[in-house]
Amino acid sequence: MKKSTCRPLLAALATCLASLDVQAQSAEASSESAYLSEVPIVLTVSRLAQRVDEAPAAVTVIDRQMIRDSGAWDLSEVFRLVPGMYVAYHAARFYSTDSIVSYHGLMSETMSHRMQVLVDGRSVYSPLYGGVIWNDIPVGLDDIDRIEVVRGPNAASYGANSFIGVINIITRHSADQQGARVSVATGRNREEATAQQGGRSGDLTWSISAGLRNDRGEDNEIHNPTSQSFVWTKNKFDDKKIQRLNLRGDYQINLTDTLEVQFGYNGGPRQAGEVQDVFAPNKIAHNYFTKLNWRRALEDGGELSVQYYDATESSSAPLQDANLFRPPLPADMNNGDVNARRRDLEVQHIFPAGKDTRIVWGGSVRRDTTFAPHDLGGGGIGVTVMPDLYETRAFNLTRLFGNLEWRPLSALLVNLGAMAENNSYTGTDVTPRVAANWHVVPGQTLRLSYSEATRTPSVFEKRWEEYQRLRTGNPLLPALTPERVKTYDLGYLGKYQQFDVDFRLFHENYTDLIADQRNDAANRGNLNSGSATIKGFETQVKWNITKQTRLIYGLSHAVVDSPNVDRIPYTNSVPTNNQSLMLTHSLNERWRFSLIGYQTGENHFSRTDYDVNQGRDYFIPTQRRWDARVAHNFLFGKTKGELALNVQNLANAEYYEFRHDNQVPGRVAWLSLRLEMD
Repeated sequence: MKKSTCRPLLAALATCLASLDVQAQSAEASSESAYLSEVPIVLTVSRLAQRVDEAPAAVTVIDRQMIRDSGAWDLSEVFRLVPGMYVAYHAARFYSTDSIVSYHGLMSETMSHRMQVLVDGRSVYSPLYGGVIWNDIPVGLDDIDRIEVVRGPNAASYGANSFIGVINIITRHSADQQGARVSVATGRNREEATAQQGGRSGDLTWSISAGLRNDRGEDNEIHNPTSQSFVWTKNKFDDKKIQRLNLRGDYQINLTDTLEVQFGYNGGPRQAGEVQDVFAPNKIAHNYFTKLNWRRALEDGGELSVQYYDATESSSAPLQDANLFRPPLPADMNNGDVNARRRDLEVQHIFPAGKDTRIVWGGSVRRDTTFAPHDLGGGGIGVTVMPDLYETRAFNLTRLFGNLEWRPLSALLVNLGAMAENNSYTGTDVTPRVAANWHVVPGQTLRLSYSEATRTPSVFEKRWEEYQRLRTGNPLLPALTPERVKTYDLGYLGKYQQFDVDFRLFHENYTDLIADQRNDAANRGNLNSGSATIKGFETQVKWNITKQTRLIYGLSHAVVDSPNVDRIPYTNSVPTNNQSLMLTHSLNERWRFSLIGYQTGENHFSRTDYDVNQGRDYFIPTQRRWDARVAHNFLFGKTKGELALNVQNLANAEYYEFRHDNQVPGRVAWLSLRLEMD
């Protein structure tokens, strides 16, 4: 063949190959663009808006539809859908008869005090005992836009007490709550009515919502108790009535400045306590907050924000002692009132530091004051009344934080972050984090990270240290130090057409864990005696079976190694296996169904072994529960409506959570009606 003939053929072949390459690149770009459009954006992990597959820690996002499909009555129940989360119904004892929510368990008391909880970035972590009083948070389920759950330590972003994880509850913007909404619900042992109204006036949008709830809690009598001893045949005093009010306004001052104002209130009658123990039959709660948040959009694409909030956790509770074999409470010890106030000012600056780098940094100051005569004066920690019974306890905190996001390669993202804190209990600590996310191919990401975190003693724990010095006459007892954890994390996020996979492999090393009310630890001269190592994995799979049908499955497996000193069984305080499943199906635009299942493995927490000498088996066996929801959507003129039947514990199972005098209700069903008007 002549050269003149070959050249056109070679040119044509080269053109064809180039065309195919362009088409392949175009298809790949189109595929990547489609993938990126479906990846959620999260705000909580590093304080930067990031794709979930570029965040430096594992994070679960629970959206509004998941909350509704779950059929949850209490906010705490929603977290049963998070891999690795332990949730127990109304398990707390005296101060707050409320639910436990704890990532990886590892609890020594009913108040899970090793996880930070935020509402729109505002901490609702209780100063007195630590942890969260879930039913006292001034937020309604319908006001929530989404929830971001950081699975693992996040002290680099939110400081001490972001020890094993962070929950950030993000409420709806007032612009998304225009018009009116009313809802009512009624069923076994529970009723609720809520109303919401939103409007606009020029550059100001606003919304107001209110709710009334009557919750009669657990059944009074335990069915088929594990012991015929009187105390083990009765559930706790846990009836409650909740009154809630929320206001929010968002004002666009000019093209660059916005001001957000929030106010919330949650209060009403509560019951708290156990049979044959100290209890509060006539407790009244008053919890409220005010928050201001100013934000300015900067010319370089960054943002400057200033946030201030003032929150009060308050209750009045005349105490009674139902134990006839104990002397009555002293006159000065029947005051179960609590008043804890938190004031917090934070400044944050986000800016680009080059084409491939973003930085967020800032600082905050906080002051907590706590008044609790019974809990801090002796009744809550022992029989000896402390001399400064009616003293208000103060706690001061200053913080400086920063996170750098750097993209050295298009497929590689590096996050470097740290928090420096100084508090009036334990001094100064620095908690770093380093993480790298590698996009192997579009839709396939590997994450490797290392982080450290601390937990500052609560007001009650600090008071316990002082009490031990007074009671034992041991002035040389070392002061409490922060609890510490070092975590290695290997994560994988993948998308396979209808499948989304989130996998986390972890190694967590805990030291200096504080012994909760254990004389054993004080007698040995070390209140920070606990240690544990947790190894395991967890995964969540989302499968879009069809356009109408979706399955979300979560699994966690964790093994704890601990010396279990001072009679604290950390080894068994994390269920080895936890599972959750949510199957949803839309029959058409009007009918939607959901089936939800939970399985929690065997566990044994501290503070549950009082009758161990009687041979009681305090291991709570594996628990299984199925819930269901059927919803019918309809139009009545211009009004959108939803009528739903919610059923929890379909099998009417009689099982326990946390301990053997905490039996969840049997089958519970309620109807809810919701109306929305533009």
